[in-house]
Amino acid sequence: MQQAYRALRILAEAQTVRLMLTPEPCALLLDELASACAALQNGGAGLLCVILDFGSAGRRAELPGVSESRSGAAEAAKVRNEARRAAALVQAVPQPVLAVVRESLSEAASLLVQAADLVLVAQEASFLAPSGGLRGLERLPGEQAVRLGQATWSAPARQLDRRLEEVLALLRRSSATVLRQAKAAVRLGMRWLPPAEGLTPLPWLESGSFSLPLPSEDEDEESRRLRESRARLEALRRVNAFYLGEVSPSQEAQEGLRAFLEKRAPRWQQRREQGERERA
Repeated sequence: MQQAYRALRILAEAQTVRLMLTPEPCALLLDELASACAALQNGGAGLLCVILDFGSAGRRAELPGVSESRSGAAEAAKVRNEARRAAALVQAVPQPVLAVVRESLSEAASLLVQAADLVLVAQEASFLAPSGGLRGLERLPGEQAVRLGQATWSAPARQLDRRLEEVLALLRRSSATVLRQAKAAVRLGMRWLPPAEGLTPLPWLESGSFSLPLPSEDEDEESRRLRESRARLEALRRVNAFYLGEVSPSQEAQEGLRAFLEKRAPRWQQRREQGERERA
């Protein structure tokens, strides 16, 4: 991530990387965001999380359709394509991604929020998200987004930074390695389940990635239940194999178990390495 960016601002602080984004990102900003997320896939072993911070700079987002009429259909299509590419790369970041929504977001910015693992949204803000049924995307304010499972936390705008620090403090008590493994396990389980009926497929779940066939037009209720049961069992089997093969043998898992048995705080790898650097 040593590349110089014209539109994207990056702040590195206390084992996090904060990517500063506007509520209505342009194609250039989305392209640079995609490049930054691609760079994170091959580095940042000590990072605890990546923050997408929307609304701290730039002009306020407009409702979908207004900006398109001003910039033209060609530019709007370019922004949508860049947003889809950036969303897929956001999801591919190994660390948990936390989206912070301070203002109402455009369609492109909302797609990035959908790709995040955790979402903190101001009660006064809103973004577009699947709302269930056949209505497709719907603009959801902060508290409603939490109720519908499209956001993790909501707080008044004036308290958003304090709530963000509480979330980061919670993450900083965790192991960077375990956080990456937890994200991998969740994504693995989601990947082996077809999307819920009536919901828009997530941008990183490309066609053909499911373990079992999608429903046919003549599928009856009993067949649907059998197909979904098999999908859940397959997802559980995959996640369990990942836990036994990747998580359980790791040094961090062993340290967590020893800390629990010895009734002490765990000494995670990134903290040990930090202490060694300070002593050197």
